[in-house]
Amino acid sequence: MRIDYGELKRRIRLRELLESLGWTSTEGRGDQLRGPCPLPACSSRNGSGNKAAKRCFSVHVGKNVYRCFECGSGGNVLDFWQAYSGKSLLDSAIEIVAQQKN
Repeated sequence: MRIDYGELKRRIRLRELLESLGWTSTEGRGDQLRGPCPLPACSSRNGSGNKAAKRCFSVHVGKNVYRCFECGSGGNVLDFWQAYSGKSLLDSAIEIVAQQKN
């Protein structure tokens, strides 16, 4: 199977993927959204409940990239899904394509 990663990164919108996971932003302005980090490995998910943890995850919807200022994770939609699922880049790409078909 041949995967065009560039095309996949352009076609899959990070905002839509996050919303499908139940993530909602707590604040935002323009193309920039902020909220809690949805990544399972992020220390902000430990229930600390502080204000910074509730806005440590930043998404730029125009550029289709993210950054968590708590756990340091960042990148494009494929990087996000790889960090979220804990799978290889190839397996993450296959999984994300399958999800988009459903």
